Amino acid sequence: MCDGSRNGLLKVKGTEMGLRAYLLVKVKDNIEQEEFIVAMREVERIPGVEFADPVIGGFDMVVMVDAPVTVEAIAAKVQDNHWFEDMKILKLINIFELSNVKGSNHLNSLGLGNHRGRLKFNEQ
Repeated sequence: MCDGSRNGLLKVKGTEMGLRAYLLVKVKDNIEQEEFIVAMREVERIPGVEFADPVIGGFDMVVMVDAPVTVEAIAAKVQDNHWFEDMKILKLINIFELSNVKGSNHLNSLGLGNHRGRLKFNEQ
């Protein structure tokens, strides 16, 4: 049973789902390895950051966030660094909890439902 939202948190079956996300962060190309290590440590010290790990690919680090207020507030703290270049935010949902909520339209409100009630992911 869904109790609706309260203070920006979705409450399902009596438990609040925290605001969790992965941040994919790209740093400027001109920083040195030592400066990148310092940047990683700075990100790890931000309240709400669970971990930050370096990655290879289109981004340079992945950051796990469990936000006490909003994911965007933590993302803004990451963006407010001289080494920052770009970021993608991937918000986590608990699809198993939401699929058990009857008579509600939560998947559509999250942008995951379609007119047939099936899930859609990144259909562009």
